[in-house]
Amino acid sequence: MTEVKNSATLEAFLKKRKEWFDAYDATRPEPNSIERQIHLMVFSEMSHRVLISEQRDQQNNEVPAIPILSYVLDLAYYGSQILAIRRLLDKSDDVYSLRNILDDVKAHKKLITREIYVSFDGTPYDIKPFDLSIQGLQPVDPPFTAQSKCRMRHEQFDSLSKVNSSARSRTDKIHASIFNRLEKWLSVSGAAKLRVISNKYLAHAANPQSRGKLAPSGLDFKDVEAAQRAIIRVTRAIYNILLLSGVYSPVVTMHPLGYFGAVWDERLKSMIASTARMQASWDVLEKERNKWAFGIDDELFK
Repeated sequence: MTEVKNSATLEAFLKKRKEWFDAYDATRPEPNSIERQIHLMVFSEMSHRVLISEQRDQQNNEVPAIPILSYVLDLAYYGSQILAIRRLLDKSDDVYSLRNILDDVKAHKKLITREIYVSFDGTPYDIKPFDLSIQGLQPVDPPFTAQSKCRMRHEQFDSLSKVNSSARSRTDKIHASIFNRLEKWLSVSGAAKLRVISNKYLAHAANPQSRGKLAPSGLDFKDVEAAQRAIIRVTRAIYNILLLSGVYSPVVTMHPLGYFGAVWDERLKSMIASTARMQASWDVLEKERNKWAFGIDDELFK
């Protein structure tokens, strides 16, 4: 039983919420879901970084390099990352993209009122006072209880709506500054630079007047990491904070078991060392990327 008084708004919100999660969820058969796109983007980028690192170590160990391998790896990295980031930020109206989800949630922000945010799933709206039957003893509010969820959601919506807890109203809405901040995260991420490189060199063969001083080698790891980080943080902000998914997972969800078991060095001893180095490189990258999911609410609400 819901405590939402505006049943029409609740019905409209639940319908839109299902649409937003259907577009995201990788467990559905949809091959172009946003979650699938993000997983592939991150996995491909990390795999390239591990292989490049291993190739450098092989050269340091006086194992001859294979120039064409470097060329193919760089070509694949260059194309796959630009394409993945462009797809996730695509504004076309017939695609699944993070940018479209952000714009659609913003366009329907009137549906996400305080009472919807707190009680859309049956969570009570009103915070009940503690039962102080024993004077002077403050009881512990157990986590995951209905009252605990109610209190947490009200406090979080205070931050989302920029409304003081003493002035709460069922009709409070998410403040425009929240959406402005999410849009800014994407706009300053460096994704715009990747889009220009794509237009001038990957998707089109721009002439000198069009491309100006932009070099084809203008893409580096920092640009890609910045864009990926922004995409992941905006995704988590939308689904975990604004839409209360209730599902929290690491950024890197796929561990490459067995992927590094066969390498190009045929000597067994070196092969074992190579596998260990590649796994260690992956672990470092995985740890760095999983940190991207932390502190999002602090940055969003500041």
